[in-house]
Amino acid sequence: MIKKILIILSCFAICLTLTSCDTGFGSLKYVEANDSDIPVESVIAQNSNYILELDKDNMGIVLTDVKTNEKWSSTPINDSDEPELDEFGMPINKHPRVESILAVECKNFESDEVNTYFSYTDAVQGGYVTHEVIENGILLKYHFADASVMIPLECTLTDNGVKLSIDPKKIEENENKVISLSIAPFFCGVKNDTENSYLFVPSGSGALVGTQTKSEQGNSFSAQIYGNDPSIDEVASTSTTEVMRLNVFGAKAGDKAVCAIVDGSPASARIDVTSGSKSFGYSSCYASFLMRGYTNHVAELYSYERVENVVYSKKMINKPVSVTFCPLSGDNADYSGMAAVYRDYLIANNGMKTVDKDVSLSVRIIGGTQMTESFVGIPYETIYPTTTLTAAENIINDIKKNLGDGFAVQLKGFGESGIDIGKIAGNYTVSDKLGSMSKLEKLFNSYKDNNIDLYFDFDIVKFNTNSSGLSKFFDSATNAGGQKALQYYYDIAVRDKKIDTAYNLLSPAKFSDIYNKLSKKISKYNISGVSFDTLSSIAYSDYIDNENADYYSKNGYANAAGSVIDALKTNKNQYMASSANAYSAIKADIITESPISSEKNNAFLYDVPFYQMVFKGSIPITVQSVNLTSDSKLAVLKAVESGSGLGYTLIDTWDSSMINSDLPYFYNSVYSEIKEGMFENSKSLSDYYKKISGQQIIKHFVHENGLRETLFENGVRVYVNYTNSKLETPAGELPPYEYFITE
Repeated sequence: MIKKILIILSCFAICLTLTSCDTGFGSLKYVEANDSDIPVESVIAQNSNYILELDKDNMGIVLTDVKTNEKWSSTPINDSDEPELDEFGMPINKHPRVESILAVECKNFESDEVNTYFSYTDAVQGGYVTHEVIENGILLKYHFADASVMIPLECTLTDNGVKLSIDPKKIEENENKVISLSIAPFFCGVKNDTENSYLFVPSGSGALVGTQTKSEQGNSFSAQIYGNDPSIDEVASTSTTEVMRLNVFGAKAGDKAVCAIVDGSPASARIDVTSGSKSFGYSSCYASFLMRGYTNHVAELYSYERVENVVYSKKMINKPVSVTFCPLSGDNADYSGMAAVYRDYLIANNGMKTVDKDVSLSVRIIGGTQMTESFVGIPYETIYPTTTLTAAENIINDIKKNLGDGFAVQLKGFGESGIDIGKIAGNYTVSDKLGSMSKLEKLFNSYKDNNIDLYFDFDIVKFNTNSSGLSKFFDSATNAGGQKALQYYYDIAVRDKKIDTAYNLLSPAKFSDIYNKLSKKISKYNISGVSFDTLSSIAYSDYIDNENADYYSKNGYANAAGSVIDALKTNKNQYMASSANAYSAIKADIITESPISSEKNNAFLYDVPFYQMVFKGSIPITVQSVNLTSDSKLAVLKAVESGSGLGYTLIDTWDSSMINSDLPYFYNSVYSEIKEGMFENSKSLSDYYKKISGQQIIKHFVHENGLRETLFENGVRVYVNYTNSKLETPAGELPPYEYFITE
């Protein structure tokens, strides 16, 4: 009996040393390879469109178009058979990052040391690469010997290109833990100073990045897809900027281009850009995945000094990360071709459906805001009614009287706390200062058959007060350091937190529970149109569950939000998405508050309306509120350029105390004061919107003189001049800040 027990214990000890052993960090224990195992044949897979080959020199991949023999590669290809030489006639050795299909950032949690490893130098030359044959591709295992890390990369040939993916559950580690992974950092790479070339990044509406040599380091830019993670504690907010709402990027070099779609765990990715660097010799944009989320723990010292300490989660995200690279050539090798590829991808893989009608105008009506008043010297919070439901009805009827029907209306900030943060979903009701649920029901019923789409907004993300069945302590998101991910408004002058404005973010795991409760109210009062502004436009992490990494590094947020929208639409409700990230925009019946500019980083050449090019003609879309922009004329021109409808934010009454509001809705928004301008803009563009209703944008150009040209699928063209000079167009001379429309 004792012998049997010893045998069992021995077997158990052996099992602990096998590759399937968990390190305690949610990853497999690293097992060193004996030697590289490289396939004999270079060809990995082939279909009717492409041949996928292995580049045995750097263990990257090469994709060849069967019909044209054009090649695309994870490492920039030298078109000449001769080696590239420097100014002294010596062969140029490419930077290790340029030669690598993987860049891996690791952190030693004991020494706190962070290092970056490149597949070319640290796995191909200084480690091992092994392989397994898979369907339509190959699994390459890169053993970074010095780091004691193994990264398994699947390379799979598709009808449209090649998909590169990594399953975090199959990564092997020792003392060094993977905190980020860059996949094929130079697949979308362009040799510096290449003629007719640029990088595309989806910042805001979209932006192009130049490839001209700048300096040894060049320019750089980095931003998370779907915006910065709010669960990351920041000392201060620098500014309010446009974010990346789409999971796509690309590059153009002459008559060739690549459209890259981050199709696996996009919320956990950021898009990195390096341009004009002499050190690299190439400009590139690529996806880097945050495999372990983090936050900044801030310690307050004496004299108001603050010290930040970056804290990473111990476990990695648990879903595969991937990027699909789609080659483009000829007339399609530009950002217009990228928009078409991405749009087709959303239709084929994400279920985006075309909506029959178009919308030329959307208005957002704000209900109320919290204000401090006093009674016998005692201050108290109350709702100031900027627009009651009765006043909203009057505004809607007046717009209909002057412009006709066919527009969309969002009622926002009509809950118990108005537009301000309070109980979740405004406590599922209408504030008695603004109306009632029965009045809301009558409003929806009265416009049901009037070709006016009405939407009521619920905030099911932000809250600062416990409510029935919901606790700030148990149900709010937690950051990577184990603390509640408190959010704040920021003081614009000093860029610091306003401590008394703290609020919580609902744990994404609770979204379905909240919606189940909300859906009963929606059904009871016949609320046929719903919007979730915050759910549409934000993505964040939650580390409340130490065992389950479903929402680590924003990883599961999009699925949780999408499930709520799917449930809403299953019940035959219409859905409005505002300032929408891709995961919510594709499910919308209308997209409002679409971005009209990029973040305006100094690495950018100029903005392009890529966001609108993707959705125009598929889903009705309007631009961000014209009256809230710093230049309303510019906002109208942006709407014309992209074929998007106009957007406005409206209130009925205003109080001088609202001038200090932390919210952006009360500047230049009183309906009686701006309605004539809204009517004038809408009427002047009425014929244009009829001509392009339901039409996709097939080409967009920015000419050398600054003239912008948009071509719709039915042949309608629009020319827009944002410059300070007159410009020549095929339709004649175009004055500054004007547009021409031709057929």
